[in-house]
Amino acid sequence: MTLENVFQKIEDNKEQSIELLSNFLRIPSVAAKDTGAEEAIEFLSKSFEDAGFEYFLAETPGNPVFCAEMNVNAEKTILFYDHYDVQPEDPIELWESPPFEPSIRDGKIFARGVSDNKGEIVCRLQAIKAYNEIFEKPPLNIKFVIEGEEEVGSTNLPYFVKNNKEFALNADGCIWEFGGRDGDGIQQVYLGVKGILYLHLKTKTIGRDVHSGYTQFVDNAAYELTWALSALKDRKDKILVPGFYDNIEEPSEEDMKIIEEFPLKESLFKENFEVDKFRMNLTGLDLKKKYFLEPTCNICGQWSGYQGPGGKTVTPNEAFAKVDFRLVPGQDSNDLFKKIRKYWDTNDFQHIEITEWDGYPAAKTSINNPFAKSVVEVIKEIENHVPIIWPLTGGSGPMYLFEGVPCISIGCGHSKSNAHAPNENIYIDDFEIGMKTIAKLIHEF
Repeated sequence: MTLENVFQKIEDNKEQSIELLSNFLRIPSVAAKDTGAEEAIEFLSKSFEDAGFEYFLAETPGNPVFCAEMNVNAEKTILFYDHYDVQPEDPIELWESPPFEPSIRDGKIFARGVSDNKGEIVCRLQAIKAYNEIFEKPPLNIKFVIEGEEEVGSTNLPYFVKNNKEFALNADGCIWEFGGRDGDGIQQVYLGVKGILYLHLKTKTIGRDVHSGYTQFVDNAAYELTWALSALKDRKDKILVPGFYDNIEEPSEEDMKIIEEFPLKESLFKENFEVDKFRMNLTGLDLKKKYFLEPTCNICGQWSGYQGPGGKTVTPNEAFAKVDFRLVPGQDSNDLFKKIRKYWDTNDFQHIEITEWDGYPAAKTSINNPFAKSVVEVIKEIENHVPIIWPLTGGSGPMYLFEGVPCISIGCGHSKSNAHAPNENIYIDDFEIGMKTIAKLIHEF
């Protein structure tokens, strides 16, 4: 028996794999709405047991973490990190088919969570199942950590790792939860993720809304919050909080080489973002250095006052906003939270209340790590092309918790998979190739 027999088995089982994925996608496991967790865990329990895994549920103060293991007493262990929760389906009116009723058209599967991250879970599970049907058992130990709160900040994953260190951290490599192809169909490999600091903000300036004719008498909550937000950074994207850039790690020669050689396809990004130019007219190496090496400050949402039809002339008494900062290696979210609070307090913005916040640091793996090299070589052989290496993605995830475990992110999405957006999708062909990639990685690592 050879790996080609495994590939044939994957092809033979393709319809079965699509059916299994479709059943998973029908479960509305939206952590933000506290729905579907029990059903998702029931699905995972049956599916992993059918594939020959032992499993347990690690309880947390929130949704439990589903853990599965296939221990064959091998020298090496590979870990898969995924999540069974998905983003809310809103705005539902923009979906061409119901978000929790999987639909196949134009060679793609459409449903909420198909790209992020249920497609990856089934892809990895079915690859292992096909491998074992041919070789009876894998050549290494396999573990899965599948949490249920990734889309709401992985609030309880630190609790899980702290109480399950032997299971979570005893691995020679981890395949992370996301990935896919760029607009030209080239597979991408992500070596790490940025950290994040997320703030929920509120201010209340007066006891009630006031007729706008008396606006000279009172502080306008919308203006107060707007001024506080504008104090965070200037129009050149320099963050103005004192000490915000302290402790940022200098990029290594290895990092700079990857960044300089990184094929940032600006025209494709412009097409996808529907823009003619990037901020500050950045292009080339300057744009890449800004993207990979600098932190960000972003207003995710801001609201205040009257939102209904027509006009209503009032001075609002309350205003709200949500802000995220993407962090680069060396930055600490706790430290930055304190610096922002102090900065606002010393600039007459004491009334800006931070009602909730969370965050965690960046994490990345060296391209010279043996596991990273194995992943890249496998993709070269499966895809017949050299993958694009991302030293750090612009997004965030709790990768930092898996300290000492090299984590690499690959997957079967594509540049228009619409993760977190309406009409989320993956190509069926990419789903199949993803299974073959996982099978070959298991075989060769």
